[in-house]
Amino acid sequence: MRMADPAGHTADDTSANGVAAGLEPLTVIYVAYGISALDTAWTQPDDAVVVVHNDDALDSRSVAHPRVRHLRPTRNIGFGAAVNLALESVKTPRLILCNPDTLLSPVHRVALASERPDYLITIPLNDERGEATWVVQPYPSRTAALAMGYRLGRHLKPTGGLRALGSLLTSSRRARPGALLGIGEGDWPLRTHWASAAVVSIDAQRLRDVGGFDPGYFLYMEDVDLCRRLAERFPEMRVRVSPCPAGTHAVGGSTGEALRNTVELHRLRSLRRYCASSPGFGWRVAGALTAPREGWLAWRVSRRGGGG
Repeated sequence: MRMADPAGHTADDTSANGVAAGLEPLTVIYVAYGISALDTAWTQPDDAVVVVHNDDALDSRSVAHPRVRHLRPTRNIGFGAAVNLALESVKTPRLILCNPDTLLSPVHRVALASERPDYLITIPLNDERGEATWVVQPYPSRTAALAMGYRLGRHLKPTGGLRALGSLLTSSRRARPGALLGIGEGDWPLRTHWASAAVVSIDAQRLRDVGGFDPGYFLYMEDVDLCRRLAERFPEMRVRVSPCPAGTHAVGGSTGEALRNTVELHRLRSLRRYCASSPGFGWRVAGALTAPREGWLAWRVSRRGGGG
């Protein structure tokens, strides 16, 4: 099987062992939290794999890869800071960020490869029920930030028309975000669209050039912020969904239901940080209007614990 990358290059997915031949090695970064197993069978043997352990749930001996390195911070430092820690040891020109609760195949390894630094690449993803998830979206507007702050869309089906309509009305660009759900491929300017960090391929030097992730985002919104900063520094960059079968992502699978209050608090604090870093008075207003919910969530966490 031969597939083309955004630069027009092709690579083989060999039938003997499922390893893609003719591809340059890259580094795969996992931030492990709340998982007991990690599947790296989709990678190549000459790829480097870096696992940052934000807790002790994953036994490093269970990760079967010939070039794996384990990093263990003294505490849970969050997603972005963990990626930055792994970035210090990356030697390959390109890297893949991959959530530990994803299931991929060697076909995805081919699809995520590229020699072009101006491409940010992702792949289609389905959740554990087989429903398509968002992998690329227009940047949120101030109205969207306010709706996200109060989780107004939490009860809407991800694939439903009401969700698509709400996304259209609250996106910063008058794009058709509903068309981005379940797409098999696509290509957009990074100035207008951002890619989820659930599975994404990026040029390592470009990531270094913008200082990596903002470690102030402990959980959520760090990928939106990163894409925005990359687009500001490199206006020619584009985000691409490579044409391939969908991988599987157990959305939110590594956080756990028992931590829902704490997760919600982190989500809201990240959103407010994004509002504070966005230019314009309207963003300040949107951030301020979500402050009451942050106070309420903080009270619930302190009173009832993370699982309240």
